Amino acid sequence: MQKRQPRRRSDIVRRKLKEESTAWINQASRHITDPTPSSTSGVRGQSASFTTDATQHAKKVSRFFRVGWRLLSFLLAGAFSFAIFTAWQSPDYMVSVVRIEGLQRLPENYVLDVLDIYGLHIFTLEPERVSQLIHQHFPELRDIRVKLSLPAQVSIHVVERQPMIAWQLKDDLFWIDSEGYLIPARGEVNQMLTIQADALPSYRLIGKEDASTDNVIRDKPKFKTYLDDLGFFSTPKQIDGNLLTAILQLNAWMPDESVLLYQEKRGIGWTDIRGWDVFVGSKLENINDKMLMYETIVRKLKEQGIQPSIVSVEFLHAPYYRLEE
Repeated sequence: MQKRQPRRRSDIVRRKLKEESTAWINQASRHITDPTPSSTSGVRGQSASFTTDATQHAKKVSRFFRVGWRLLSFLLAGAFSFAIFTAWQSPDYMVSVVRIEGLQRLPENYVLDVLDIYGLHIFTLEPERVSQLIHQHFPELRDIRVKLSLPAQVSIHVVERQPMIAWQLKDDLFWIDSEGYLIPARGEVNQMLTIQADALPSYRLIGKEDASTDNVIRDKPKFKTYLDDLGFFSTPKQIDGNLLTAILQLNAWMPDESVLLYQEKRGIGWTDIRGWDVFVGSKLENINDKMLMYETIVRKLKEQGIQPSIVSVEFLHAPYYRLEE
């Protein structure tokens, strides 16, 4: 009996130890596989704290760049304003060099005196305005180009129209270039064909919106003006093409004649060395027939001993002569 009691105690002790060991293992397993609420809230708190710090840092960076760009814009505007003010006050930007290329007859100082741009601030000049001023005072110049170069140089390129015909109207004189444009007579030129006229030639206005190519002005009273007034040339005027062609044809037919005649009623002609004026009209399509008719009339007048003052073959079907003009 006494020997069985110690065995039961040892069994009880072993059983208790085994139960405690099993309970400890189960508790440890639950801690690993199923975290407690307190540990989960701690992790969430750390994550929220990290997110808040990142947001605040981003706001600080954004505020820094916003303030930085404003400051940079202010500094750039200030520097630009200072540069403009300095350039405006500096004498280095006052026009000191004006170059004109293309002049042949006109002296350069004529153009410079009209422009009067020496000493002006280069930033106040407009190339288009300078070009208009040149064209207004010098109608004989075309293809005008104006270039401004810093710090203070103005370059002007022009093409000067070359006169081919001198048109003498009483005490007034103007020139006609190879394209038929009327230009003021000034500058030195070689001897050229001269037309002694009693009226302005018929011409077209160039550059007028309401001017048709068929609108030929024949010295109407409202267009009469003094030819020494540059206002007459302010609007480009081109001689009627038929009249220009007739003048050139007659000059080619009679190259020794340096002076031709023009009358508004009779067209172009010349003074015969035998003492009378001859007119052939303003169109010379039948110049050969007109010259034959003229020689026939002169021969008959000579046979009759008649000295005419005018012989006209403007119209082949109705030639005539006059004894006195």
